[in-house]
Amino acid sequence: MKRFALKDYGTAKDVLIEIQAEARPVDETHVRVALLAFAINPYDVALRQGAMRDFRIVKFPYVLGNDGAGIVTEVGAAVTHVKVGDEVIVHAISGTYGEEIVAPGKKIVKKPAALSWEVAAGLVTPWLTTYNLVTHLLGDTIGQTVMVQGASGAVGSLLVQFLKKQGKTVLASASKRNESWVTRLGADQFAAYDQADAGKVFANQADTVIDATKGGVAGEAGVQIMKTGGNFVALNALPKEQTKTGNYLAFGPSKEYSDFEALTALTEVADEIQLKIAEVLPFTLASVIYGHEKLEGHPSAGKIIIKKEQ
Repeated sequence: MKRFALKDYGTAKDVLIEIQAEARPVDETHVRVALLAFAINPYDVALRQGAMRDFRIVKFPYVLGNDGAGIVTEVGAAVTHVKVGDEVIVHAISGTYGEEIVAPGKKIVKKPAALSWEVAAGLVTPWLTTYNLVTHLLGDTIGQTVMVQGASGAVGSLLVQFLKKQGKTVLASASKRNESWVTRLGADQFAAYDQADAGKVFANQADTVIDATKGGVAGEAGVQIMKTGGNFVALNALPKEQTKTGNYLAFGPSKEYSDFEALTALTEVADEIQLKIAEVLPFTLASVIYGHEKLEGHPSAGKIIIKKEQ
């Protein structure tokens, strides 16, 4: 089967290669899925660049990818919630950059009919982040008014929608070009960071601030927006100047979070969730390289998806 792998750390065009791999056996707890779409995530780019090498050991050739969607072709005897022929969403430890994946049954759920292949694949990691951050990291401490910085991105846009479903008042910031998108998702108030200082616009208004940007000046503005004693959650870097008393939390994956719980919750709201897809690219090595290079810059809002022809 065809897969796209890293042969080393480095630039996309130098280290991403196409390989032919043998199919893995399926034990009683696993499921084989013929993949029809997979997402390229910023994490993949960072791993390929070597940013994780001090704490994430990989053996080359290494197949990237955590998020995918496809059709079940084989099911282990202990797995009862999916069957051969089911359309499913997959969250794998790695390996979705390819024609098939063998993954634990607990990391797979049926794909709702409301989701296209590309949206299903694109939702996985952003939804897991959104759900676990709000439900488990913060829980009842989140408060009523929440600020989402980077609200046009995949995680930011899902946060806006998920928080509104919970009845929260949502403040949001993104670039001016994405204002209409963010407000359509339900944000109560919006500040364009490229036209105004969101820190001043929303000063001391949020019980919780979630920084879904790459960090930097957004963190300083977020501290201004957070009420004294509130929560500041960063998906990337926490602000260096924590000039206000509060709970400063860095969100990251945890073994305590259940993929099956979070993905099941996604299936329950799938017909109401919107995700912007920037580009859907053909199932080729050139597409994967292009997607990585695109994400290294400052791309417009939306996920990059690789989709296989059916």
